[in-house]
Amino acid sequence: MAIIAGAIALLGAAVSAYAQIKQGEQAAAVGKYNARVAEQQATSARQAAAVEAENKRRQYDRILGTQRALYGRSGVIGSEGSPLLVMMQSEEEAALDVARVRYGGTTQAYGLEAEARLQRFQGRAAKRASYLKATGTMLSGVGQAYGYSSKGGGAYSGGYDMVGTV
Repeated sequence: MAIIAGAIALLGAAVSAYAQIKQGEQAAAVGKYNARVAEQQATSARQAAAVEAENKRRQYDRILGTQRALYGRSGVIGSEGSPLLVMMQSEEEAALDVARVRYGGTTQAYGLEAEARLQRFQGRAAKRASYLKATGTMLSGVGQAYGYSSKGGGAYSGGYDMVGTV
C-alpha cells in the first residue's frame, strides 16, 4: 500500500510540475506575442508621424506660397522689412509644428518599444518562475513518496491499518 501511495504522490507531483511548466511557457509565448504587437504599433506610430509631418510641411508650404503671392500682388516687397519678418516667423512656426509632430511620433514609438521589452521580460520571468515552481512541486512529491515508503504507509492517521490493529 505504501508503494502505491508513494507512486501516486510522485505521479501527482509530476502532473502538477508539467502543468506549471506549460503555464510558464504559455505566459512566455503571450509575452512574445504582445511584444511583437507593441513593436508593430511602434513602427506604425513612426510611419503615421512621418506622414502627418509631411502633410503639415506641404500645408505650410501652400500657406507661405499664398503669403508670398499676396505680398507680390499688393506691390509690397516681401524680401525686406516687416513682410520679411512675418515670412520668417511663419516659416519658423511651420518648422516647429512639423518637428512637434515628428517628436510626438518618436515619443509614442519609444513608449511602445519599452512596452515590448517589458512584455518579453515578464514572459521570461513567468517561464523561469514556472520551472522553480515545478521543481518545488517535484521535490515535495518525492518527499511525500519517501514519507510513505519509510513509514510503511504514511503518517499515522488515527485509524486502523490493513490488519485491523491500531
